[in-house]
Amino acid sequence: MKPLLLIAHPGHELRIFEWVRRVKPHVVVLTHGDGSIGQPRLEDTRHLLREIDVEVRDDWIAPVADSAVYQALLGLQPSPLPQWLERLVAASDEEPFDVVVADEAEGYNPTHDVCRVLANLLVHRLEQSGRAVQSLEMPLVGHPCDPARNEQLQVAVSLDTRELDYKLDIMKRYAHRCSPILEQELQTMLDTFGEQAFAQECLYSAVNTPYERNELPLTMPYFERVGEERYRAGIYAHVIRAEHVRQLVQASGPGY
Repeated sequence: MKPLLLIAHPGHELRIFEWVRRVKPHVVVLTHGDGSIGQPRLEDTRHLLREIDVEVRDDWIAPVADSAVYQALLGLQPSPLPQWLERLVAASDEEPFDVVVADEAEGYNPTHDVCRVLANLLVHRLEQSGRAVQSLEMPLVGHPCDPARNEQLQVAVSLDTRELDYKLDIMKRYAHRCSPILEQELQTMLDTFGEQAFAQECLYSAVNTPYERNELPLTMPYFERVGEERYRAGIYAHVIRAEHVRQLVQASGPGY
């Protein structure tokens, strides 16, 4: 029985690439990863995963443009959450999985947080049907394997020197090929944590987000703060706020 890896954007699989290579999960990607620059990277991820015999299951969920999620968050399009949830529940009936790994809600990008909510809703639905499902999350911008989180640690993968060099090479080539923004984000992570930090891949016990409790995060998310800065600079026409994420989750329907 394969686990499910549910990610908001293509490229997130690189954070736990060795785990993906060894375990070969079902991979579901919510978006094309085109962001504000309109340069999708889904095919790059699809090609990368095929090289290690892993498929993107767009027969389960067809990835959408990032703008479609943003439009839904702004209330300009219906929420995709109910449809996504039903498709994943149906997929789990056809090809059962007992582990769900997904992005952590770190307040860095609203679609990352929506992905975490979707994973939580999916696990809740499966547990309601009597299934035992392990729910795990992976950090995307935080430390890859923070010692301060040892109590939450459920899965740890250690890479030897060869595996680490291979992973770092793939990450750098992927970022360089896809966009300068992604390249800058990767370099920031490497500068912050050091390359050796990526020799450990950690999956933690997943937690519910404030949005599911009809609450807001205690501090302003990074995506909201940056959105305000870019709105004032005339780069963005709208600011996506934590309140939009809360409303999207709460408007998804009874039982969600």
